[in-house]
Amino acid sequence: VKVRPKGFSDTEAVAILSASAQAERGREDPKTYAAKRWVPWLCAYTGARLGEMVQLRKEDIRQEDGMWVLRITPEAGSVKTNEARDVVIHPHLIQVGFVDFIAAADPGYLFLNAKVGDDIRGKWRSIKNRVTEFVRKVVPDQNVQPNHGWRHRFKTVGREAGVSDRVLDAICGHAPATVG
Repeated sequence: VKVRPKGFSDTEAVAILSASAQAERGREDPKTYAAKRWVPWLCAYTGARLGEMVQLRKEDIRQEDGMWVLRITPEAGSVKTNEARDVVIHPHLIQVGFVDFIAAADPGYLFLNAKVGDDIRGKWRSIKNRVTEFVRKVVPDQNVQPNHGWRHRFKTVGREAGVSDRVLDAICGHAPATVG
């Protein structure tokens, strides 16, 4: 039974991103705080899966031809398609300090307390759960998935802006609808 669209509404998106921007660390681990601060924004601007953003590493972010790019890669962890893809980082993320966060970060995982090459599955799932709990407090509606809702919203907003489905599929890592 479908009682609402799968993506976040404008009001829900603003509420989540506002809560994320205003998150305070308190006594939690710095990487957990960083995940709550940045992962919702990354999901909103990339249409990526929560797990793909949680496993980002500093070396997955680079500047190329004057643009900041993030690479979603199976080298970092689970990627549903097992295929790397690059996504340009939205200028607003740069404006609000994401690149500064990257510059100050240690090499390796940005949101996981693990070394590259470690088995990250448990830590990956734990951080995903923490971000999900954070978002669920802001949007308690059980009829929308608290993080996958970004993927649906990304595609809806993209279509409304005139972006082709082919481009949206490539950004989100979805297989094309046709062989062509």
